[in-house]
Amino acid sequence: MVPVLDEAVAIGDLVTELRAAGSCCVLVVDSGSRDGTPDLARAAGAIVIDEPRRGYGRACLTGADAACREHPVIAFLDGDGSCDPADLPALVAALESADVALGRRVRERLEPGALPWHARAGNALVAAILRRRTGRAVHDLSPFKALRRSALGVLDLDDPGFGWTVQLVARALGATSLRISERPIGFRTRRGGTSKVSGSLRASIAAGRRMLRNAVVETRPRPVVALMAKAPRAGHAKTRLAAGIGQTAALDLWTACLRDLGSSVRRAARQDALGTIAFVPAADEVAPVARSLGPGWEVIPQERTGLGGAITDATLEAQRRRAPAVVVISGDNPTLPAALLSDALAALQDAPAVLGPCPDGGYYLIGFRLESGASALGSQLDRAFEAARLGGSGAFDSTHRALTAEGLAPAILRPWADIDTADDLAALAASVRTAPQGTAPATRAWLERYADLVAQVVRGDAVRGDAVRGDAVRDDAVRDDAVARPTASVSATTIEG
Repeated sequence: MVPVLDEAVAIGDLVTELRAAGSCCVLVVDSGSRDGTPDLARAAGAIVIDEPRRGYGRACLTGADAACREHPVIAFLDGDGSCDPADLPALVAALESADVALGRRVRERLEPGALPWHARAGNALVAAILRRRTGRAVHDLSPFKALRRSALGVLDLDDPGFGWTVQLVARALGATSLRISERPIGFRTRRGGTSKVSGSLRASIAAGRRMLRNAVVETRPRPVVALMAKAPRAGHAKTRLAAGIGQTAALDLWTACLRDLGSSVRRAARQDALGTIAFVPAADEVAPVARSLGPGWEVIPQERTGLGGAITDATLEAQRRRAPAVVVISGDNPTLPAALLSDALAALQDAPAVLGPCPDGGYYLIGFRLESGASALGSQLDRAFEAARLGGSGAFDSTHRALTAEGLAPAILRPWADIDTADDLAALAASVRTAPQGTAPATRAWLERYADLVAQVVRGDAVRGDAVRGDAVRDDAVRDDAVARPTASVSATTIEG
């Protein structure tokens, strides 16, 4: 993926050399060149994408979106010929044991004049800031790098300008589950034209300020929202719900919940500068859950066993990231308001813990205030969850007592219902109907597709096994009078996933 703006002198040879180095295809993203760059790139065998919006990061984002549709590995480099395509195989090979491969420009392979002194100084300063603030090694902010598609999804990049590379490196260093490798590469003088950054001291200063800002902002400690999830597999996720509405419908609903919650929480996280992590029971569940949640989620297998172990793992992971607080939520809350996350974080400013109760006696949210150096927290949580009864209608009360006994008396949020059983569907339908337009679109689509099934459950008719399958349900709308009467009895529910 090569972003360009008026690089006619270099682009033809660059595309040819990249193809010779093993690239299956070269995407050239052009931001309005007037010197014939797009035509020369096509003639050399590149796929050209027009991006009328200016900005280095904007071009990289547009190219990444296109590349990720078909390719598991994407490499980025500038279009001025300064990066040596012969280094591509080494970067790609590094991804056999890494998720992100960063080029590190080494002195012995620098052409004279390739990096002016002010570019070298700024680059070294930003790298030093990132090392110090993340505790992970990085020595360069080279334009040449290769990433797995899955890593790009975790990073969820959005900087449209020259801070894009710093954002990429900073977020990769902050995502502790991502494996990062640096590989030595060369760097040449540009083959023609003038650099948009290092070619001018003023431009270098402006870009340097942006890079320094990103290095600080992207590594700033931030509260973490942790989501408990399971892969949508038969007999593994939403088993109680499946017993009431059938396996196909239950797994379809679970996938819709993850998609909606993943999207809505990520929007809130971007607005309020929160970190987002999902925990799954096993490593083979990382990929399917990541696909369901969408961009911006770092999915990590839990180390401890059980629900209490997952909550403890999430809390300690947030503490390792220097987060001031962590809020853990279940995945079956597709209409969960962002305001409840804000309420939880506000409560943690005064209380050591927070709980969000469900109407049935379970809880949809649990969170903890994190203090640096509080090494006893893991032991406190292990004891609390060992003493608490996490399933059934007494889960909230039991967890409340166990946390209080450990000196973690929780603040209490307003109640919210999650979706564990068929009895919960009426409340879900009513919640979606009254929510603002655009809330939980995947869940809305599920309710429309399974309208007959929902109406059947609301009426109290029995649904056994997989008697009502997804391909046999008509797309009738749920009758207003059917969803307006939530069931009086709601089954036991806890943070489950």
